[in-house]
Amino acid sequence: MNNTGLNWKNLKNWLNTRSLKLDLSFKPERFKKGMGNLNYKILLNEKFAVIRRPPLGPLPPGANDMKREHTVMSALSKKLYLVPNSLILCEDPQIFGAPFHIIDFMEGETIDGGMLPAKWNNKDTAKHLSKILIELLVKLHAINPESLGLESFGKPQGFLDRQLKGWYNRGCIAQNNNPSKIMTDLYNMLNDNKISEEKEYVILHNDFKLDNIMVSSSQNNSNLQPTAILDWDQATKGHPLYDLATLLSYWTTTDDTTSMKLLKQMPSAQEGFLDRSEALKLYAELSGRNMKNFNWIYTLSLLKLGVVFQQLYAQFQRGTATDIRYKDFGKIAEAAFERGIKSAKNKDYI
Repeated sequence: MNNTGLNWKNLKNWLNTRSLKLDLSFKPERFKKGMGNLNYKILLNEKFAVIRRPPLGPLPPGANDMKREHTVMSALSKKLYLVPNSLILCEDPQIFGAPFHIIDFMEGETIDGGMLPAKWNNKDTAKHLSKILIELLVKLHAINPESLGLESFGKPQGFLDRQLKGWYNRGCIAQNNNPSKIMTDLYNMLNDNKISEEKEYVILHNDFKLDNIMVSSSQNNSNLQPTAILDWDQATKGHPLYDLATLLSYWTTTDDTTSMKLLKQMPSAQEGFLDRSEALKLYAELSGRNMKNFNWIYTLSLLKLGVVFQQLYAQFQRGTATDIRYKDFGKIAEAAFERGIKSAKNKDYI
């Protein structure tokens, strides 16, 4: 047992009972990127794999669901090669400190932050990447859940209403049951102007953005291509435009406020990257979907974005997260709520 609470010997013994050999002569390597689940590269049955478990400390309701992630990844990997297969799930927290699952290791790199890596920092690559994001989302939403045995996955009826109420409640918890006025105002604006629910449901990634896509390129850094879609622990079934709205909530531009630019989740403000309206138009063209309710759903995604960063900021405040990036997350949360208010008031705001 080490000071992180990860008992590798216990894990090895448990895997042995399932005919899986964990070779600890290869020291498990933690992937440094990301602000959620703990991910370690391991050597299992003489092949690299990745073990995933929730972060340390208390978790928000419904977050970091390893069973959900195992279910959707093991099914989707059969249809979409970019989804790593989930090899095994363990729901017993006594084995490794929390429920976990083990997935295939995929080669590639992730891109996070507000700038492209130097080797890919040009407007052609920026445009190519932004198009890849939309194309992959359309491809995911074209998959029939029933064809994967996922007809009973999630609870799509009333999905948007549950998202609205659920994220507001999580926001209240993150703010010690003393919610900010702007978050409450945004919730009330959404609640007073609800839209009709989608009747055709798709599989939603539910946190689809650039740093959850792995990419690789040829030796001369041309022909950049996706190699994997990661982080499925929030996946569900519901309204397809909610995935697009979530993606565009992270899609900052040069016109956004100073606090909103602190988000730095994607290099979307760089020259060449599609802007939000261009991305919205491309999704509509490729998917053929009706976009008339997108404004309300996009506004809802900004409520969600603000609450996510409130939750992360709460971790920083109680000391369970020490990453210096977290210190500005309270400002980002408020900026997301502000953008949501603007979106609700202006049908053309994107």
